[in-house]
Amino acid sequence: MVTSLVLKKNLTARRLLMVCALLPSAVASAGAAQTAAARGCGEASRELAAARAAEERADWGEALASYAEAFERAPRCAEILVNLGATHNRLGQPERAVEVFRRAAALEPRLAAAHLNLGITFFRARSFGEAGAALARAVELDPDNAQARQLLALSLIAEEQFAEAAAHLERLLEKNEKDTAVLLALGECYLRLKRYGEAAARLGRLVELEKGLARAHLRYGEALDNAGETERAVVAFRDAVRLDPALPEAHYALGYALLKRGDLDEAAEEFESELRLNSGMLLAAYHLGKVRLQRGRLDEAVELLTRVIEAAPDFRPALEALGQAFLKQGKVAESIPLLERAVKLDPDWPDGRALLGRAYTAAGRREDARREFEAAKRLGARERKRLEEKVNEKRP
Repeated sequence: MVTSLVLKKNLTARRLLMVCALLPSAVASAGAAQTAAARGCGEASRELAAARAAEERADWGEALASYAEAFERAPRCAEILVNLGATHNRLGQPERAVEVFRRAAALEPRLAAAHLNLGITFFRARSFGEAGAALARAVELDPDNAQARQLLALSLIAEEQFAEAAAHLERLLEKNEKDTAVLLALGECYLRLKRYGEAAARLGRLVELEKGLARAHLRYGEALDNAGETERAVVAFRDAVRLDPALPEAHYALGYALLKRGDLDEAAEEFESELRLNSGMLLAAYHLGKVRLQRGRLDEAVELLTRVIEAAPDFRPALEALGQAFLKQGKVAESIPLLERAVKLDPDWPDGRALLGRAYTAAGRREDARREFEAAKRLGARERKRLEEKVNEKRP
């Protein structure tokens, strides 16, 4: 798909949140598990019993005080500190929780629960780099802890370390091949890594398990589309739209696949549907503007493409398309600055140079036009040679 950093800058965060929504247990506090471990700190048994009773009443202030007293009684018992930190989290005091978990890890460096809870706290605060470091240590100490490995994978996704995340997710999938959240996260990783066959395999399995999950069909279609299986992608995108007509990006994805197939008018309908749901979806506006340009509906094309450029001034394809629309309207003076900007952004793109040459010709600037046409011819020949060499490399 045609993309730019401006147009897709929030994609990772949005998809991370989508995956996290399917992993509610992964971001839950691990305090209850550590309470049991703390029972081994015998000299503080009375205070620990009081803390557990306060937890059962959801009296977190009393639980905090009891854990603090327990640690005074048993100052070498790091498990108590873990429970104390978890209680700070319950009270909405993440900074204090971090301090306490770090003390627990310093006191007992091999206590996986300390590193796990520290990672959970950082993850909730969206400090994904620090979360990843703590969770990596937790996984090292307790390789079978699914919660720690899940959160580590998600932290790596947030840091755009997709290959490392995928390795952890595959380990989780070995334990439970029907884990739909892991399948979705794996699909996202492989999509970002451009390993589209693996993405399609994992997301295809997800679709089998969650036939009614629209976003699974959407991501499956994306994998298929990028793998060159446009027809199957169209089917998957149609399923996504049918299951959830308001799903963000679904109408756009279907429209783009239809556009590649040559179904311009149906593609335009899908782009319009996407824009009704999300008027700020610039890729939908761009492609709809291009269809309008191809259909000769120039005023509509100009309006749509202008909107795109206002939001993404350096998006070269939109600059070229708007320049072409103005040129077709006979507004040569308006087209030339846009096409010059497009060429400046990518001076090696032969089509852009040729289009600018046409604009210069229309303006009577013959020398400038000749320069651009010559550049377009030279660059086109170089591109053809590059493609021929690439084809020859693949031949046996």
